Amino acid sequence: MGVRLGVVAYASLGGSGIVATELAQRLARRGHQVWLFATERPFRFDEASGVKFWKVDMPYYPVFPGPLYELALAGTLERAVREVGLEAIHTHYAIPHAAAAWLATEGQIPTVHTLHGSDVSILGQDNVYRTITAKALRRACATTAVSWDLALRAKWAFGVRPRVIHNAVDVERFRPFPERRGEYAADDEYLIVHASNFRSVKRVPDIVRAFFKIRQRVKARLLLLGKGPEEAEARRVVEELNLGRYVSFLPPSPHPEYVLGAADLFMLMSEEESFGQAALEALACGVPVVSTRVGGIPELITPEVGRLVELGDLEAYASAAAELLTSDDLPRMREVARRYAAERFHPDHITAQYEAVYHEALTTRQVS
Repeated sequence: MGVRLGVVAYASLGGSGIVATELAQRLARRGHQVWLFATERPFRFDEASGVKFWKVDMPYYPVFPGPLYELALAGTLERAVREVGLEAIHTHYAIPHAAAAWLATEGQIPTVHTLHGSDVSILGQDNVYRTITAKALRRACATTAVSWDLALRAKWAFGVRPRVIHNAVDVERFRPFPERRGEYAADDEYLIVHASNFRSVKRVPDIVRAFFKIRQRVKARLLLLGKGPEEAEARRVVEELNLGRYVSFLPPSPHPEYVLGAADLFMLMSEEESFGQAALEALACGVPVVSTRVGGIPELITPEVGRLVELGDLEAYASAAAELLTSDDLPRMREVARRYAAERFHPDHITAQYEAVYHEALTTRQVS
């Protein structure tokens, strides 16, 4: 039996918004009635999915220092509960979504919250947010986290024990696209890709510096897919290292699979990463990953599908990338990466886990 579910997400290019949007769409296709709440249509929102988009308006009044997002969201959710009869609310990224959902429902319908990363490791460490967020999480029917590492951090930060549900990837959409390779690189060049929101935590300028070292070992070209606050600094480093002929910046695309599926290697150099959705999408495209060993990344990247190096060691990073690219084992690793993504992170498997959480929350609510 389908659930009348409200899903709350940030519409930005970050992983939490992508995960929330794609989960909502899968749930709608499986027979649930789903409303997606955000301040604007998420980047990957599919109008044909059956999900109903509900915009969260944030009126601004000069008496306040800025728009009151938490209250605007709480008021929107409270209205949705009354008008369309939501049976449960599932928020993605706890701050301030968990508190807003509690304000809207006061426990009258089940709430489920998924933790994604900096809502625990950065904002969750700030006393301004931590206490009230902890209260909201403890009052929820369920809390989930996208990795075991994040679940442990959440226990320390908020005193909760989240259920771990890893992210999913659509292996029909994210697949190899070798026919597109010629759009980005010559036949004798390796094609390396990084995709993110270019926040400082992603260390995009260091990706450029590591690529400079990689080019000292092999012929390669780098594509930087995305946008964000570190783009200007990354471009400055490209100019400083005279890499303009070999590095291209591409704006966010509704079809990142066409870029990822053409690549030989995916670069990830984050200083904090709860899971690594873009890396998972690369694996589904049959593209090995070289990443820093941080957060939940070791739960995703194994020696069979990539390499892990210590944060800040650009020399080791370049060596690992060059070794992987020139290895005779690379074709087999590409096949293993795709199979691994399909078997461990298939959307049907991940979606069923969330459905079990909703069923338990609704059943517990009915019994109580």
